[in-house]
Amino acid sequence: MAAMQQSSRPPVALFIKTFSRYGGVEQFCYRFNEFLISRGYQVTVFCGEDKTEEAAAGKPRPEVVEVGMWRPGRFLKHLSLYHKMKSRRARLPKGTVSMCFGNFAGCTIYRSGGPHLDFLGRSIRAQRNPLRRLSKMAVRFFSPINWLMPMLDLSVYPHPDTRCILAISNKVRQAVEAYFPGTKGRIAVIPNGVNTTRFNPARFAELRQDARIWYSLHEGQKAIGFCSTNFELKGLDRLIKTLTLLPPEYMLVAAGGRNHTKYIEYARSLGVHERIIFPGKVDDMPKFYAALDVFCHPSFYDTFGSVVAEALAMGVPTVTTEDVGACDLIKNGENGVVVKNPTPEELSRAILVLRSVNAGQNFNCVQDDTAVFERYLQLIERAAAGKKPAPARPDK
Repeated sequence: MAAMQQSSRPPVALFIKTFSRYGGVEQFCYRFNEFLISRGYQVTVFCGEDKTEEAAAGKPRPEVVEVGMWRPGRFLKHLSLYHKMKSRRARLPKGTVSMCFGNFAGCTIYRSGGPHLDFLGRSIRAQRNPLRRLSKMAVRFFSPINWLMPMLDLSVYPHPDTRCILAISNKVRQAVEAYFPGTKGRIAVIPNGVNTTRFNPARFAELRQDARIWYSLHEGQKAIGFCSTNFELKGLDRLIKTLTLLPPEYMLVAAGGRNHTKYIEYARSLGVHERIIFPGKVDDMPKFYAALDVFCHPSFYDTFGSVVAEALAMGVPTVTTEDVGACDLIKNGENGVVVKNPTPEELSRAILVLRSVNAGQNFNCVQDDTAVFERYLQLIERAAAGKKPAPARPDK
């Protein structure tokens, strides 16, 4: 009976640019592959580059096929991957359900992070200075990648072989339907989950004392957390200015990033540089969240925002914007606040509203990765049976 059940499972092919344990979509794909294998599915992973520890040790995983990419530059990488993945997909055995985590046309299920034109239009608002904004727009206009990606979107979203577009948030669904109206009825909304074994209120309580010491936070101080590799897009400058509107006990712990210098100078010009801690890249994220009283993600564009989900899973009340997909997880005033525009005035009001919400409680608003994987599995089985996805979740 078990053998019969296993043989009835469709083979699955996963397509991704980089196969790795690190990075948002990369880590998600890695763990989903492990999940599928644990359920007895025959899986093949096609990737542009294999950056797993196994590959680095010269012993790549048997299910992983590295197709390679042209270099240098993003344009050649994406163009070559599009054609190489198309060729690989065409040679898949009959009955294989293909799922892509990138701009690869014709896969059975396309996990979408949103159209590239939507990103270009929304993210430009991160530029405060009008001249800087015009300069950024000019650079983007003449960049080949910003012509290529919309062209790939035109071939990916309407493709007749794609039975389901998997949107990671309602924001993504809205953008896809706006740019590609013909996709309505083919979109399923499944928000990302987190590993709740790592991120949970019990871990917050366990790590709290050591975390406060580690980040040099004193009794009576309230820690606002921020974490990103892209300080500009995620609105760190607005958050720094927000400190000028908050009582002096509020401190900012700004993790990640590549260049802190201009932000330190900006904070110095506002007289709040002594209220900011820049720890750099953080390896122990649960410990980071455990040090906080509130998390703030004032991003101008984020199709989901895994840091929001992680903070909420740890029980940290969170402030974010309407342009972050994970804002769907927030109930205003209960576990966080969603602001329309990340101005210092709106951010400061939101942070002060959350003074009465204690960190470390169970908000019960984030799904575990395994529950999300189960929903992905249902999509795979429906696609294998030739069925449409379940209707998209309605707006909040």
